[in-house]
Amino acid sequence: MSARQHFEALYAAHAGAVRGYAMRRTTPVQADDVVAEVFLIAWRRLDDIPADARVWLLGVARRVLANARRSSARQHAVQSRLEHDIRTRPEHAPAAEQPLTLEPAARQVMDALRSLRESDREALLLIAWEELSHREAARVLGVRESTFGVRLHRAKRRLRQALTNPSATTPDITNPLEAR
Repeated sequence: MSARQHFEALYAAHAGAVRGYAMRRTTPVQADDVVAEVFLIAWRRLDDIPADARVWLLGVARRVLANARRSSARQHAVQSRLEHDIRTRPEHAPAAEQPLTLEPAARQVMDALRSLRESDREALLLIAWEELSHREAARVLGVRESTFGVRLHRAKRRLRQALTNPSATTPDITNPLEAR
């Protein structure tokens, strides 16, 4: 099988999973960019891809998204400066967007998920949305399976707390052992 055929088979088998992973973490347009970047990296490192390509590709997607978040944070700083200028000239202010409306139960779950730390949210979503095994999720995160199991257990506990007590949305990290 040629490199091109191998890549095309890889794309056909896993592009949907990578896009689904990205869609659940970002906007549809950005998800397409993530898929493109992940498979560009895959093409460049075609010989390095292990037999379990799906997990490897999801790990690459995770890092691509992390890079995008860092870039977004830098862009946000510039945007904040521009918004300050706009506030001084209200005639140029953009119209407010209408928020997305969700059913109350879905809103409660989404709010509870948003209240969790990124690491907790990622552990839960790898299992629930990506339907990975503990071993596969641990590989995506680059940790041992036992470490992932502890993270998942703590994330589930924090989600349960956030769902039963929605007013306490800030994670408590006063205990350094719980911060892991």
